[in-house]
Amino acid sequence: MIEIITIDGPTSSGKNSVGFLLAQKLGYIYIDTGMIYRAGAFKILKAGVSLEEKEKILDIFKELDVRFEMDGKWKMFLDEKDVTNALHDPQTSEITSRVSAIPEVREIMKSLQRKLASNGQVIMSGRDIGSEIFPDTKHKFFLTASMEVRAKRRFKQLVEKDPSVKYEDVLSSMMERDKRDETREASPMRVPKDAEVIDNSNLTVEQTVEEMLKHINA
Repeated sequence: MIEIITIDGPTSSGKNSVGFLLAQKLGYIYIDTGMIYRAGAFKILKAGVSLEEKEKILDIFKELDVRFEMDGKWKMFLDEKDVTNALHDPQTSEITSRVSAIPEVREIMKSLQRKLASNGQVIMSGRDIGSEIFPDTKHKFFLTASMEVRAKRRFKQLVEKDPSVKYEDVLSSMMERDKRDETREASPMRVPKDAEVIDNSNLTVEQTVEEMLKHINA
């Protein structure tokens, strides 16, 4: 039986940590679709393609070769190379935000995401998975948290890599990203119909997963 669980939500709402732990508990594969967009952005930067070269951008996304592994640790491979920890630099993040708003890119991604989940037993996270990619799946979740909590989470991640990062800049960037995600023409971020909304501002990853398991097992 094909079983797909979707997790949507804004930046730093805990989708990745929660999705991975939930997948471990259920014996599923976890797919972070945001990382697929990052993989495309990474290849765009590597190829020296500008954001004005739309056809070249579309070709890159059409030819993306990605796969995911759950072997104790979550891993993502691009062109058979492990890129799990290579796609979070600021430049890649900025390109990702821009190209993910291109309608044609999102159409290409819809087909790829559905293909990746075609064998079932998959937990997939993103910003439009339950609303656009798998709107009819049984278990849909929308994770959220206050803007301040999300900004602090993101700041903690970034400052470990770059001590010069300022919280105010992270907060401002996050507000801009939320606005862009919510107002874009193609597949804007919204709470999917019939999704369980979980505010984890005051919940740990483990507590959030327990809440989700209650709904799944109900």
